Amino acid sequence: MWNRLWTIGVKVPDLNRELEMHARLGNAVVLDETVSFAGKSYRLPLLRVADKYMHLGERMIYEDALGLNLPCGIVHLVYTSGDFASEVRAAEAAGAKMLLDPAEITGGFGRRKIAFFRSPGGMIFEIIEILENRVPEV
Repeated sequence: MWNRLWTIGVKVPDLNRELEMHARLGNAVVLDETVSFAGKSYRLPLLRVADKYMHLGERMIYEDALGLNLPCGIVHLVYTSGDFASEVRAAEAAGAKMLLDPAEITGGFGRRKIAFFRSPGGMIFEIIEILENRVPEV
């Protein structure tokens, strides 16, 4: 199925305060950028934490489109895909509910195909296909 866990999405109430704490811990900011999605802009710094990446944001890109206001904390997991179309179909067939239609997104990280889902238990996860990668491997 999925290749690996790529990124953890974490919603925080004060992005600058969170970045300061991670700097003190030695977690490097790989990209500090603003991503546009569905006509809105979101500041989503990407940090390297151990052997994973973590996107931090005060609001996640899917919250406005879905009318959500998620609590702070880990809000989604991102898995890389080896076969995007079949893995999207497999997630739905397994009982996950697609939250947004698959889309392409571009940022300092490169270009990705993305699809967001919610598991039957409530976990939000994203499947991505990396079309162009500008992020160094962890």
